[in-house]
Amino acid sequence: MKRVWCVLVVACVVGSAAPLRVMLDFYPNPNHVPLYTAQARGLFAAAGVEVDLVPPADPSDPAKLAAARAVDLALTPQINFLIAKGAGLPLVAVGALIDGALGGLLSLREYGVEALSDLRGRRIGYALEPLEPVLWRTMLGAVGVSPGEYELVYVGMNTLLALLSHRVDAIGAFRNYELLAVELLGRAPVFFPQEEYGVPDTYELVVVAHPALLQERPGAVRAFLAALAEGISFAREHPDEAFAAFVAAFPDLEGELTRRSFAATLPLYATGARHSDPARWAAMQDYLIANGLIPRAFPLEELYAGELLP
Repeated sequence: MKRVWCVLVVACVVGSAAPLRVMLDFYPNPNHVPLYTAQARGLFAAAGVEVDLVPPADPSDPAKLAAARAVDLALTPQINFLIAKGAGLPLVAVGALIDGALGGLLSLREYGVEALSDLRGRRIGYALEPLEPVLWRTMLGAVGVSPGEYELVYVGMNTLLALLSHRVDAIGAFRNYELLAVELLGRAPVFFPQEEYGVPDTYELVVVAHPALLQERPGAVRAFLAALAEGISFAREHPDEAFAAFVAAFPDLEGELTRRSFAATLPLYATGARHSDPARWAAMQDYLIANGLIPRAFPLEELYAGELLP
């Protein structure tokens, strides 16, 4: 009887715990397949946590809302997290979804661009200040092109349209989306990965939280990360089933671009949801300081916590 009573008490406690509100970095897309796989296969429930996946109204919101405790966890690029941390937001990274950079500069072969140095004297479209101008300056500087030898053009979020209409000669883009969209349109893309031209490699998407959450609900965060890691593993081992789970949740996204995007992203999911390479954190932090994007260095233990990872 005592054993039955204890089981019932534990079940009531787990059942009464509030769901973890997890905000995505953007609207649902193939980057998020492991999360929706974990949800569809009941991996979160099996780990003992209920999870609500919430798209942001504004992609600049997730880290801010996690810092304000409006959501429990948020996905955000490592660079954005460090900039938010530098601005004084109380945040810590607890895991990762995408291990490795996705960004770079995209041009078209028809514009006479074969090498990155061919962008000398050209127009480069950007959407985000001050980050993108810094990244493109680094990349072009790596091939001897100085800031006065190209023109930066603000194009808002219509970067791909600006490139295809030749308003600009290159744009910041993701190798698992815009590059593939250009190919599907029958155009010949030329992509220059940022990590090959002077920008330190990055965790493209980390999971961040207010540090207090780790003290208040460590079990829930640990369970979330364990299920995320299992979702990543399942997506790698059973990609067709994982993709089917995602498009079942978002049937409007089913199509060749989504399928190709998922295939391109699959090798880049973070094994074990891990994000704790100190050399990578130090290199990115030093880079952002050197370029005036954050004011000072933080001790690495204030940037990321690895004790809740599976």
